[in-house]
Amino acid sequence: MGEILRKAKTWWGNQRRRGKVALTALLALTLAVVGTVSVRALTHEDHACSHADATVVTHEGVNGECVGFTDGSYPFNSKLAPIERAVQQENHNVVKDHPDNYVSVVLLLPISADKGSILSMTNAMEQIKGAYTAQHYANNANVEGNSPYIQLLIGSDGYQANGWRTAVSAIENATDQYIAAVTGLGLSLKPTQLAVNDLTRHDIPVFGATITSDTYDNIKNFVRVSPSNRDNMAVALSYVQKVGYTRAVLVEDDNTGDSYDATLVTGFRNFNKIPGHQIVGTEPYNTEKRDQAVDTATRTKAEAQVENRISQMTGDICLEQQPKAVVLFAGRGQDLGVLVHALSNTCLDKQIEIISGDDVTNLPNSPQLQKDLSGHVTVDYAGVAHPDEWSAADDPQHKQDIQDGRSGFATFIGQYQSLFHETSTTALSDGNTMMAYDATLTAISAVRLANQPQPGSDAVAAELGALQGAHKVHGSSGPIQFTADYSTSDTASNPVDKAVPVLRLQDDGNSSVLAVQWPAQASPVK
Repeated sequence: MGEILRKAKTWWGNQRRRGKVALTALLALTLAVVGTVSVRALTHEDHACSHADATVVTHEGVNGECVGFTDGSYPFNSKLAPIERAVQQENHNVVKDHPDNYVSVVLLLPISADKGSILSMTNAMEQIKGAYTAQHYANNANVEGNSPYIQLLIGSDGYQANGWRTAVSAIENATDQYIAAVTGLGLSLKPTQLAVNDLTRHDIPVFGATITSDTYDNIKNFVRVSPSNRDNMAVALSYVQKVGYTRAVLVEDDNTGDSYDATLVTGFRNFNKIPGHQIVGTEPYNTEKRDQAVDTATRTKAEAQVENRISQMTGDICLEQQPKAVVLFAGRGQDLGVLVHALSNTCLDKQIEIISGDDVTNLPNSPQLQKDLSGHVTVDYAGVAHPDEWSAADDPQHKQDIQDGRSGFATFIGQYQSLFHETSTTALSDGNTMMAYDATLTAISAVRLANQPQPGSDAVAAELGALQGAHKVHGSSGPIQFTADYSTSDTASNPVDKAVPVLRLQDDGNSSVLAVQWPAQASPVK
């Protein structure tokens, strides 16, 4: 049905531009082809999906989630409605004022209100705000030129990206939207990688924002603005050495379908390779059933099993604190919250320090979390961006990077605050808004380097290797450069030696900067 409705939408879009039909004709066509349309499918309040111009959204999966893309006219969730309206207005102006001189960039995220969703709705909202900031800035300033203008389409592939096939098909078949690039993605899960592989095979360049798994290191037509887990873990282990830990307990998710967790496990196991250092205990758990659940009951049961297993780990972790041992957490932020809560009520006479990766930012900020962090449990992590990282950075060997980082952040924060009227940068401390801005800005830079009024996606993909030197991207998280030499490198999709901030999760749920380090300096093991 999704394909039929997509064709109906395309037909209507073509006819509407020619002024030949009325809305009743489209309804007649759709009803004739589909047969019946239920009240549920037409009622907005009942999670209806939309097929208006520049919006292709269809029901997907047993929960009836809506996946596809929109110009902002269809809110994927009520919490996203205000920012989507802003995007819609910008898009309207672009298409109206520059009908022959614009392209579309799709921000694709696994937007889901399901309790088990790894990507929180807050994260989704922050990433849309970041992408919109980049769009608005580029449409009013010189970013490798002043045109083509940018329409931002908001895409969703649903819970844990399981609706990727429908969303990607909608993107690839939307020839009337001049889609030049896809950005965002959000989660390093198997469905996300399948989506990336499919898009890039169709010569649609993809610009990852917050995906850090090492399995994305070298994919033709794909680049990401975040450091890889390999680089993040090198920085994290270097930090662990500096603060004096020689013993560690490794908490690891054995879900091989979650490449973020899997590559985090690989990185943290390198602790054993550092002379004089040892992993003295391993505590496994597995989230595979939760990620693959196809109904709420199954997902709830799997979630309870994960929480029960993690809560059992505290006894062993406490036993290993004589002498002290750092806890290396190789898992998702939502599961880290379970461990933090469990530890907050045990080992009360010991200071427990947890080290993890950037998915800590998906740990829901709640009164319970704030209470759990106000005692003897500390959470530090290798992040991807922070509004204070360039004021904290101090390295004579990277003076130019620091200067570029401060300049890029100043541009970002000026645009962001003018759009959203937020004087504090506290809400930016998880880095999600900054990374979505950087990924979208990078995509726009490649679009404009193609030097065409409406370049095809293949022409944009051809510019990935140009994003270096004179054409490096001045992102909010620092200078971003790529070699994109996929045939001669195994890390061609990664930014070149991108700085990594080491952050601490504070008891108000926000983060502060402990250090800023460059991966080339930080590798403690080979």
